[in-house]
Amino acid sequence: MRRALLAALLAAAPLPAVSAEDATDATASKRAATLDGLVRIVGAQAGIVLYCRTLYSVDDAVSDGLSRTARRALETTMGHHRAETAIAAEGRRVADEIASVGADQWCADQRDILNTDGVRVFVD
Repeated sequence: MRRALLAALLAAAPLPAVSAEDATDATASKRAATLDGLVRIVGAQAGIVLYCRTLYSVDDAVSDGLSRTARRALETTMGHHRAETAIAAEGRRVADEIASVGADQWCADQRDILNTDGVRVFVD
């Protein structure tokens, strides 16, 4: 929901004049941020499935759908090998984060984030 609002605000804002090189840099930066976001979605869903089920009810269909959709987009854009490498690195990062803050806190944070964004991965 915040992304939709941000997109609407950005679309309505006047754009400053930019050179072709700046536009290319901005496009590359936006693409990298989008890919990073997709990788993070897959990592978060894996963490939720592995660690949060004992604490909360998880809607498997929503979680699996998010993960599958993000994986397909990553594989289409990056290729299978690069996508799997990025996803594996994110999985390690998420596991390290969970080990650092604890599953209880990490899962509570994910639940708050997803509920705020209107994504109902957590049923309760």
